[in-house]
Amino acid sequence: MEHHYQKLKNKLKNKILKGTYKPGEALPSEHELREQYKLARFTVRQALEELAREGFILKHKGRRSTVAETKKRTLGLFSVKGFSAVVGEEGEVKTTLLKKPYKINWGKDFFYPLSRKEIEKGAVCIERLRSVNEYPVMLEYTYIPDNGFSITSEKDFVNNSLFETLRIKVGIDVKKAEQELVATGASKEVATVFNIKQGAPVLHVYRKYHTSKTGFYIYSSFYCYTGKYSIGNLFE
Repeated sequence: MEHHYQKLKNKLKNKILKGTYKPGEALPSEHELREQYKLARFTVRQALEELAREGFILKHKGRRSTVAETKKRTLGLFSVKGFSAVVGEEGEVKTTLLKKPYKINWGKDFFYPLSRKEIEKGAVCIERLRSVNEYPVMLEYTYIPDNGFSITSEKDFVNNSLFETLRIKVGIDVKKAEQELVATGASKEVATVFNIKQGAPVLHVYRKYHTSKTGFYIYSSFYCYTGKYSIGNLFE
């Protein structure tokens, strides 16, 4: 359960990230925040202290807190909890399905070794673009073994989350993951999505998710662009 100070902290953080409060600009006073959100003095102070600790604001003795100068915010993209669950606190998260999920044959050069059973069944590929505050940060290709599980549109996702969809609809939980990271240059396709020059540096991550169902793995290949947001390690 989210505490009142956390709710206030996230509301103010979202306004900072969206540019409502700009770098160097003063936030409303503690008294004004108390009146606006109907909160106790201690709750408001705790929210502001958290924002200061995370580097979003600067506290000043005897005057209002100000927004810290712009810096790259850290996104916890390396958690196995899923993009929406982890990154949501940084601002407005949007996941766009780039095309209708489609069936594929794995191919001999797939980035992780596959079992004979996986090869025989094939996979369903889901192409998604992940954005934070309308800024594209991840282009992801997810491969799910073709076990008859149907995802054909964004409406099929529970709370916009693949992991939550699997847990609720088919009873499969993601337990852990293994991954490989490679620094590479953006291909024409990747550069177009991120609106950057072809060859610009991006991070390419290969990941294999282990689930609660024996022999059922989910694979992901995704590109991260860190032009605005840095990437933090929240791998759990």
